[in-house]
Amino acid sequence: MNWRRRTSLEREVVRFEDDKKNGKIRISGSFKITTFQKWCRIGLVFRFSETVKWYDYEPSTGLQFNNYRLSIADHRGNLLFTEKRSFMEFASLFKTAYAGRRFLGKYTATHRGEVAILDFIPPGPARYKLDFELSADEDFSELGRRRTTIFQEFTLWVREGVKPLEGPEYPHKRIDLMKAKDIMTRPVIAEDEEVLVTKIAKDMAERGVGCVVITSEGKPAGIITDRDIVSRVLLRNRRASEVKAKEIMSSPLITIEPQTSVKEACELVAEKGIKRLPVVENDVLIGVVSIGNILTKKPGCVKRFYNHPEARSLVSRCKQAVRSAVTYFLFRMKKRGEKGTVAVREIMTRSIVTEDEDTTVTKIAADMDLGAECVVITSEGRPVGIITERDIALKVLSKNRRASEVKAKEIMAFPLVTIKPEASIDEMCKLVAKTRIKRLPVVENGVLVGIATTRELLTRKPECAREFYF
Repeated sequence: MNWRRRTSLEREVVRFEDDKKNGKIRISGSFKITTFQKWCRIGLVFRFSETVKWYDYEPSTGLQFNNYRLSIADHRGNLLFTEKRSFMEFASLFKTAYAGRRFLGKYTATHRGEVAILDFIPPGPARYKLDFELSADEDFSELGRRRTTIFQEFTLWVREGVKPLEGPEYPHKRIDLMKAKDIMTRPVIAEDEEVLVTKIAKDMAERGVGCVVITSEGKPAGIITDRDIVSRVLLRNRRASEVKAKEIMSSPLITIEPQTSVKEACELVAEKGIKRLPVVENDVLIGVVSIGNILTKKPGCVKRFYNHPEARSLVSRCKQAVRSAVTYFLFRMKKRGEKGTVAVREIMTRSIVTEDEDTTVTKIAADMDLGAECVVITSEGRPVGIITERDIALKVLSKNRRASEVKAKEIMAFPLVTIKPEASIDEMCKLVAKTRIKRLPVVENGVLVGIATTRELLTRKPECAREFYF
């Protein structure tokens, strides 16, 4: 077994010695985790003697003895984890050093070793409380057999920054203690299903959010996002003041409970292809978990959300996509400025949707309905601005205007923040974090050659997620 080998980042947080009373080991104390989203481990160092007298001895019967109880709570006393299990299960499956003698009718031995009983990821850096109780000294008898165990040494420790142990040879548990309630956004904007879309758009504009949960008789029933407003109101050339929330909301609503694990939430988001999960407790809306929330706490999940063919092409189905005239091999032939540095040109999307500044917003919305997340606006062939779904929702529908009466130049975001293709993704990361812009047009010598988004950046540097979403 190589599991005892420590990594360079592994650190022992605390060590508890046994407090043996009335044949039981009881440990109660606290420990402080300082690392963010790193695996931690609770383990044991032990030595105990075992004596078995039998007629027909079966070693597997030892698994039912020496039960322990372990629980972990946060600083508020909220229980995060608890289990009851057999210590002898670990002593039997892990390789431990022992010395003993076996002769007719009796077996005696002294066992000692170091055992991992739990690998876990805590909700975050904080102080946690640990309670442990083990039936240390036992005397068990049944027909044809008598077994006695006595612990002479017992130490429990907590380490952080460990490498998780995986595989059938490691019988301990691996669990992420982070729940939906630990990462969700609150308070949540909610509106009744009879509310007009004009009000919904204003809520989004004032609060700077991308969705509103819709309720029916006080209970969560649906959700409205920027895209819902664009595709179900604007593309039909309707006035927001004439449309009710229930007419365009997405339903039935996919929700989770506050105790749902972040892992489960992540799997649900990836499976359903949605960006937000309302958190509901007893039919009451208490928060929302978004991709941003998940990536902030678990950046490694980025591949689940973005690593698929559709994420590689911004607008593969859009007829107005303008492909860069600069061929791919020219980009690849350019030398990197620094060994190991990834340039923006290597992650940017070369399929770009562009429209002239005098194009109506109806046409812009149609481009987005075909798959574009944004449209770059040009003036005399040069990029001057950009329009996203949120721009349309906030600058057109919230003011109750018809899209067919509004031109791109009236609502586009400008001046345009751009980046050069030879810039490093580290530079891009800093620019995105500073400007809070998720999409950066890539311009070379005044010519638009691509677009780089946080999606592509996070597939290369998932650790940047905290900079974008905090």
